[in-house]
Amino acid sequence: MVKGSINELSTAVTSKEIAAYQKDGHVCIRGLIDAEAVLSYKPFIEEVSESWKYEKRPIEERETYGKAFLQVHNIWQKNRLCKEIVFAKRFAHAASQLLGVESVRIYHDQTLFKEPEGGHTPWHQDQTYWPLEANSTITMWLPLTEISEDVGSMYFVSGSHHKGEFGAGMISDSSHEKVQQWIDENNSPVHTHGAMAVGDATFHSGFTLHSAKANPSKQTRPVLTVIYVAGGTRIIDPTPMQDFDFKLWLGGRQAGDIVDSEINPQLYP
Repeated sequence: MVKGSINELSTAVTSKEIAAYQKDGHVCIRGLIDAEAVLSYKPFIEEVSESWKYEKRPIEERETYGKAFLQVHNIWQKNRLCKEIVFAKRFAHAASQLLGVESVRIYHDQTLFKEPEGGHTPWHQDQTYWPLEANSTITMWLPLTEISEDVGSMYFVSGSHHKGEFGAGMISDSSHEKVQQWIDENNSPVHTHGAMAVGDATFHSGFTLHSAKANPSKQTRPVLTVIYVAGGTRIIDPTPMQDFDFKLWLGGRQAGDIVDSEINPQLYP
């Protein structure tokens, strides 16, 4: 199953993309990896996502967050072949280039499968949940199938990562309303990279405000995300909202420690 391309460094990330990421807090890297490589791992990711999914309720019985997607964390610990693609050097190298750092570790991965007629993903910031130093994280969002304009990729508020913690709270209807009101009042630029081919990936900063539309199609939109943290990043005192992540994703390290536990291995170089 090992595909050479996943562990070969890519030339897809250019100085133009790096500048765009630094300015906007998000970027789409077209053709980051061969479609064939992604599709060869897709069945194994789907199998793990189905067998380990937390949400069992029918979609009509769920709240907004539950309707947004089916979610499974750290698939790299659940399947050897999933680990191969999550740990791909090609992805980690791209993340380090965009962050402008020499090395990156994994914080955690997750699958986000938006079901047919699944609901919207409210506006939020990822790093609201993460007890990590500012400007130290980047998330790769890799679709496992072609995404049409209808279904679409995520929406980002360009430049919002420079604002830091927005204070919108946990991802919810409330966070969505608060961010949307701020966008409207400030005429803030919202951008989507739209349709994506298999092998394309978006990257966004931990503090970049983002959301996703509902899935109007009859097909699941399967996505693998990997969250990277810059080498040498320190853990900060967790807020109540960050306590779950503090206990789960940092291997027992404490506030003030560097992120370097066995569940946060260095992926590049």
